[in-house]
Amino acid sequence: MNTPPGRRRSSRKLVAGVLLVTFFIAAIFLLRRFDPAEYSFYPKCTLYQVTGLHCPGCGATRAVGALAAGRLSDAIRYNPLLVLGGPVIAAIVIIKLKREDHGEASWTVFSVCMVVVVISFAIARNVPSPTRSILAPPSKNVPETPSTIERRDTKTSYRFFEHERQLATRTLNPG
Repeated sequence: MNTPPGRRRSSRKLVAGVLLVTFFIAAIFLLRRFDPAEYSFYPKCTLYQVTGLHCPGCGATRAVGALAAGRLSDAIRYNPLLVLGGPVIAAIVIIKLKREDHGEASWTVFSVCMVVVVISFAIARNVPSPTRSILAPPSKNVPETPSTIERRDTKTSYRFFEHERQLATRTLNPG
């Protein structure tokens, strides 16, 4: 008993879809259980380790981990291209795949646009420098900015003067 080629292809797509969904669910559970922002066993970006420059994928694991934990704003900070552009790209790919079944799809324009977007994002997240770009993922090794130090010094100064004022008030009014 032979199955028609169309049915065989659709059953392969179904199996591939089920395996893909199973993989994504397992990955989300792993990222939810072991947050990449806290655990260091996840792979590091080789380009960043060698050059200090952020590639377009830097922060993607932490972004997906933040999404799995429901922290959208953190996910956008880690990798805005993945979080904001990912759903759009996925929708375009799905539409292209459906059109491909009917013989209408052309991947050339889409591929060129994706290359331009990814390269532009890679450049933008390293300008003016990899540690000071608003598109760069936050790092634990980034030195404190002067504004953070000034705010901390202001708070410390305020606490010191508040403590001195309380001591002076107690001395003047002992009773």
